[in-house]
Amino acid sequence: MAGTEISPENPAFSGFIFKIQANMDPKHRDRIAFIRVCSGKFERDMVVHHSRSEKKVRLSSSHKIFGNERETVNEAFPGDVIGLVGHDGFGIGDTLTTDPKILYKEIPRFTPEAFSYLHNPNTGKYKQFRQGLEQLLQEGVIQALYLRNSAVKTHSSPPSARCSSKSCNSVLRANTAPRRVWKPPLERRPLAPTDIKEDDLDALSLPTGARIAYDVGKNPVILFQNEWSANYFNETNKNCPLSPIPVQTARE
Repeated sequence: MAGTEISPENPAFSGFIFKIQANMDPKHRDRIAFIRVCSGKFERDMVVHHSRSEKKVRLSSSHKIFGNERETVNEAFPGDVIGLVGHDGFGIGDTLTTDPKILYKEIPRFTPEAFSYLHNPNTGKYKQFRQGLEQLLQEGVIQALYLRNSAVKTHSSPPSARCSSKSCNSVLRANTAPRRVWKPPLERRPLAPTDIKEDDLDALSLPTGARIAYDVGKNPVILFQNEWSANYFNETNKNCPLSPIPVQTARE
């Protein structure tokens, strides 16, 4: 239903996930996806369509959360916010609905300002490192970039974590310190995703210090050391327009 307003009175249940929080209960290391009900009626244990996976999921563990207190929610209505526990496949911006035709627009991402490298020196802890990184990505705390032509394959190369603000950078440091090596933040760089074919990347004239990377949607982006570097690129690559808006969806 692209471009169609969904009324709260619509009988079909629908809602979107706007926040994900992990480890709210240290004893269980659980993960909660917060959803705002937009239409219809939510009922615990109902089966809904998940937009990201395009699969049916059962919502059997629903809670109302206030501080450290949790209360099981059996019913919810438009405007209510409930927490869903135990769904690792849920991401921010996902639509849950009983009508697969309903799909809410993805929540926009902000252009990041702070960059840092995350590196795992212990190969025996690789699985935990990847799980921790995926958890932060799903929570929306960071976005990940993988440098092009890295000595290691893209899917396992050390990522560059990007945050929308310095305060977000502090959150990343606090969450990664116990389990992962944290390298000091890099110099702030403007991020400019490019709408260009893979075969044309080698023909680009890059300023000194600029690097090509990929986001999680496998879209090419360019990292510049400063504003002057980005302006120089614009002057020498007229056929490659730059955009300051991060692109995260995968290419078809």
